[in-house]
Amino acid sequence: MLENKHQHRKIIIFLILQCFLFSGIGLANLISVVKTINIPSSFGNIKEVFDMQDATLLNTQNTNTNIGKTIIHIQDAHCNYEAQKNMAQLLDHLVKEQNLKLIMVEGGSGNVNLEFLRNYADKGARESVADKYLKLGKISGEEYLDIVSDHSLDLYGIEDEALYEAHLDVFHQVDALRDEGLKYLEDLAKVVSALKPRIYSEEVKYLESAKKNYEDKTLSLGEYCGYLKNIAANKGFDLQSYPFLSTFAELARLEKEVDFKQAEAQRNEFIKSLASLLNEKQVKTVIDKSQDFKAGNVSPQEYYSFLKDLAAKKRINLEQNYPQLSAYVRYINENKKIDVAQLLKEVDSLEEKIKEALFANADQKKLYEISKLLSVLKRVVSLELTPEDYGYFQANRPEMSTGSWMSFLSANCAKYNLALQPSASGIIDENLGKFEEFYKLGADREQAFIKNIVKKMDESGEKLAVFIAGGFHTPGMTQMFKEKGYSYAVVTPSITKKTDSSIYLSVLRGERKPQSDNNIDDER
Repeated sequence: MLENKHQHRKIIIFLILQCFLFSGIGLANLISVVKTINIPSSFGNIKEVFDMQDATLLNTQNTNTNIGKTIIHIQDAHCNYEAQKNMAQLLDHLVKEQNLKLIMVEGGSGNVNLEFLRNYADKGARESVADKYLKLGKISGEEYLDIVSDHSLDLYGIEDEALYEAHLDVFHQVDALRDEGLKYLEDLAKVVSALKPRIYSEEVKYLESAKKNYEDKTLSLGEYCGYLKNIAANKGFDLQSYPFLSTFAELARLEKEVDFKQAEAQRNEFIKSLASLLNEKQVKTVIDKSQDFKAGNVSPQEYYSFLKDLAAKKRINLEQNYPQLSAYVRYINENKKIDVAQLLKEVDSLEEKIKEALFANADQKKLYEISKLLSVLKRVVSLELTPEDYGYFQANRPEMSTGSWMSFLSANCAKYNLALQPSASGIIDENLGKFEEFYKLGADREQAFIKNIVKKMDESGEKLAVFIAGGFHTPGMTQMFKEKGYSYAVVTPSITKKTDSSIYLSVLRGERKPQSDNNIDDER
């Protein structure tokens, strides 16, 4: 009788546990968080983490004094109202949960706090005015929080003012060339698009179509990876050099097999069945692990591996008795293997290799090269170049001259009786140096960023800080964080609407300059 009561008590504990702890199964996050840092998905998403303490275990000679310090790099979606509002909430969460005090930002120098504005109006009035200026792109998310909250924040600009001014000056020069340059490149793009159906083989055209569907989001990344993997296999390519792509393609296939609602139901059934098999100590372990999972302190991979190990110890055949839960655990474990940045690099690399194999003649290859150069050049002129694009731009600098394409384009327009008449224009070729300088100064600013970040964190004594800057700076800055001994997490504010770049450009054209020592103008 006592044993029955004991078993009944354990079952009740597990039933209550299910009600409190579980809110459904969905797609797994690809990345875990650094230590106890947890970001609600409604505010933002963690894209990359690096734990210097774990890395140090592999190098016992590492005596870097920054070990134990963590930087949360928030990728700024400049002048996107939704992103800025979510960033303010994200920062508010970090202040409350992690005692965040130091927020370091690009676009400013020294003390850029706006806390003093709280003295001029009550909270409601401050929220109303700050929200208006946030929509106009005149203030940013961290500034909004500093105005409307009661937190004691240290907002610190990490710019070198001379470099910032030089960068802004070059921006005005290249910005004056943007519209005419983009129109010219658009005309060239029409020529290239008209030639592709005439020069490309059917296989290349099909690959181009699949790539466009992927870019237009009518084909998922997993489906596109599967498509590339199949072509590569048919061509006899060794896919060992593309481990993340192969894994992700398998993940996409596995995802279709998982019924997430059934997996959730089977998980609850499985946990309930454990009640009769575990002792009190083991029950407590399951409860503690489940609470940590719900709180975000344990990753999905770790939690479901824990359940899988329990099943093995208690001789429960998950695959036979709980097939959907078993499939979900496999799905989770495959997710754990994915490095998103490396995956995207593998996609680009395999695309290149496949196209090289599909090109039947020199004209197909030449047209593809021009198409790629043109695509990168459009991002150069629109000031939307990624670090990867910048590397390609530097490596292919001589071929970036549109004048060098004219002979090929003109000859093939005549050959295929196209009325289009491509012509070279100095607007691009004569000003490539200015665009190149714009991006070089961006890299120079990053060197100033890390110097000022190290100095400020040393002076403040803070172990945790936020660094806010555009995503273009992420690869360079995260590499320097590693070199300097910091742990870091890269976070993007949640966003559903595309940024209106015209708002950001209008702010820059208004010469928004770094502010220091609380001297603010109307735009701050």
